[in-house]
Amino acid sequence: MNPYTLTMLRHGETEAAGPPSGHHDVLLTQAGAAKMNESWKRLSAMAPVSTMATSPLLYCREFAVRRALEISAPLKVEPRFSDYGCDPWQDDNPEAFHTRVLTGFSEWIASTRGSHRVLVTHGEVITTLLAELLLVELPLARMMTIQPGGFVHLSIMEDHPAFLMHLEAPLPE
Repeated sequence: MNPYTLTMLRHGETEAAGPPSGHHDVLLTQAGAAKMNESWKRLSAMAPVSTMATSPLLYCREFAVRRALEISAPLKVEPRFSDYGCDPWQDDNPEAFHTRVLTGFSEWIASTRGSHRVLVTHGEVITTLLAELLLVELPLARMMTIQPGGFVHLSIMEDHPAFLMHLEAPLPE
């Protein structure tokens, strides 16, 4: 496998009352969409996006579909990138969630090519992948919180831990 960069973009604020728990298929607020658009400009300026994946939930999927069409990039809508406890998964425990996310990620990466891969998803999915890819414990990965609309950019080489290249919160309004 050739080296590649992975950017994980967290969805912006949603119209849900309180944080979306993965059970809600709601829309982004105007501010949430604006933060994602601003992050997209910054992350796509780092390197051209070659392939994308997204959670199937509307507040991730709608943004990812629009961007993939805009740049003519392949897009995989992957249910295993849904948030913790999200239908149809109804994860009984954190281990089941962890396994689901890592299996989905491994299959997506193995089936794609390209030097800059972008995943549009949820905070807990990003935290799970950060822990695995950086070879750190989950509590440490949780300290690297990606704010809504923010992103993390990693460099990945086979048989090596990922290298954290950039961690960015959305710009303040």
